[in-house]
Amino acid sequence: MKFSFGLFLSFFGLFFGIQPLVMAQNCVTSGLTQIENRLAYNQANYANQAAERTVQYVPVALHAVRNTDGSDGISEAQLLDMMCILNDKYQDQEIQFYLTNPPINYINNTGINNVPNNFTSELRSARIPNAINVFVTNNINDQLGAAGYYQSPAGWSGNDFIVVARNFVYAQNVFPHEIGHFFSLLHPFHGWENNPWSESAWGNPVGANAPSDPSIFVSPIVNEFQNGSNCATAGDRICDTPPDYLFALHPNQGGCAEWSIPVQDPNNTVVNPQENNVMSYFGNCGSHDFTADQKEAIRVDLMNSPDRDYVRNSFTPNMTAINSVPMLLSPAEGSTVNSAETVTVSWFPVIEAQYYAIEVDLSPGFSSPFRKSLVGAASTPNALFTDLEEGTEYFWRVRPFTEFTTCTGYSDRGSFFTPMTTATNQLSELSAWDISPNPVSTGEQINISVMASASFPAQIEIYNRLGQKVHTVSKNIVDGRQSFSLNPNKLGSGLYFVSIVGKEGRTTKKLLVH
Repeated sequence: MKFSFGLFLSFFGLFFGIQPLVMAQNCVTSGLTQIENRLAYNQANYANQAAERTVQYVPVALHAVRNTDGSDGISEAQLLDMMCILNDKYQDQEIQFYLTNPPINYINNTGINNVPNNFTSELRSARIPNAINVFVTNNINDQLGAAGYYQSPAGWSGNDFIVVARNFVYAQNVFPHEIGHFFSLLHPFHGWENNPWSESAWGNPVGANAPSDPSIFVSPIVNEFQNGSNCATAGDRICDTPPDYLFALHPNQGGCAEWSIPVQDPNNTVVNPQENNVMSYFGNCGSHDFTADQKEAIRVDLMNSPDRDYVRNSFTPNMTAINSVPMLLSPAEGSTVNSAETVTVSWFPVIEAQYYAIEVDLSPGFSSPFRKSLVGAASTPNALFTDLEEGTEYFWRVRPFTEFTTCTGYSDRGSFFTPMTTATNQLSELSAWDISPNPVSTGEQINISVMASASFPAQIEIYNRLGQKVHTVSKNIVDGRQSFSLNPNKLGSGLYFVSIVGKEGRTTKKLLVH
């Protein structure tokens, strides 16, 4: 089944507001010398794989990393889309990827979620056997521009896992790029890592050797010639990828625009890089591709390398297509449920599904920081959600998928209301509270009135629809009725979420700014 991910992403972007990535998407993979040695081993033991061949199915264990309290993590929908991108990119290589059981594993650790490079041993211990292990985190090494990395050394006895930052799961040259490293590919600018070309620093023409970082490379890396005469021993050792001296990070380079500065190789020949190569750093190319020799190197590593024997198998996953979406049954559309403490949602099953991803959120776009979600087996077409906000409208939806078929759609969006009882269920000291005016005009102050049964210190927090905290202030809530005003700066029009946070929990309401 051929799937056009470009069409899928266009549709997804229109409805969920995904912005194109225009920055260079930095890979901070370590152990490049070890990858270089693996590639050399594979090439020395090369067996022509070009004859007609069957599709090889490779297992992937996805790990959704969140903060210790379960917040600030990637959604199941994004993980399924990430797998969809990966399979689309590798389809013409007769290599496809499928999910292990369970399809998504959860790790609640704030440190790992933001600085995974400090927790290599913990990630290694969390791996699922017989699969490529992929951890999706909030940040990479606290670097906002870092998109992902492959952690060597290879083989089950090594580290051998991948980390991807959640803001880059829709970039075609991030997850497929790190899988390329997993299967022994180097950067086209191999040896220039951390040192992008500039004339003042590295000259024009460039020298015989790349400015390889001695903390990364034991020996100098020879610069590749544009004519390919030294391609087997220089640069990325792949002969149909032209030289690239990390031009993507030059201050004058914009995304995937054609490189226009006439930089010369050591033979005084002007270099012409392949901007849309998956293993490059050029971003926002529309379509990123592997070359024929890169594809062959990946195939040889998968089929021949002893470091890859633990992911090599003869298994064929469930290939059933899913051509329908669930029909929501309960709660009835727009109805009020009995309690905010426990809410059960149910739907008419999709017979082809193995799993369902279910989401409940305050936001109709399912993008608020208070989104609740889970994955369940197809044998149980219902899900239980607990500790919802009282007196609030919620939206919910269901997405079917299988271990292989992840390019699927959601059900129609349903909605229900939770009742208001005598106390706010997540913050017992607060009997009631309100925001006015709501909607509010841009620049207008916000008035908050509360009725408390006891005094307590609180934080008033405002989040935008992407889950980013845009305002916070400390308040001492007193016993009885109290009102106070907020005048947060730079609240543009849109949907926001205002939370009162105390020691025992939080309560949240929606705020519309126009």
